[in-house]
Amino acid sequence: MFILINYIAWLVLFVTLLVFHKAQPEFETVFDRFYQLDLRTSWDMQFVYYLGYTIVLGLACSLIGLGLSLFRARRQTDHKTPILILGVLYLVLFLLSWFLL
Repeated sequence: MFILINYIAWLVLFVTLLVFHKAQPEFETVFDRFYQLDLRTSWDMQFVYYLGYTIVLGLACSLIGLGLSLFRARRQTDHKTPILILGVLYLVLFLLSWFLL
């Protein structure tokens, strides 16, 4: 169960990166200027909301994984580091999205 939650947290991180890519403004290139294409210069707010939801979901998965590791991981060889790193990463992403977006 612990490994499954760890995989889900990593999958949610991948989805978060994809949603971030879709939410950010489009960058202008030489071809866009040459062909006079219209670009979105602001954040897509619908995807920003999805970004917040995926960050909260990933943080919840990490917290659940950390909670399970407190009860299940009793040996030194049990791997707690990846879920701890993900938890810190999701916390930083949550704080950045809260204050910057």
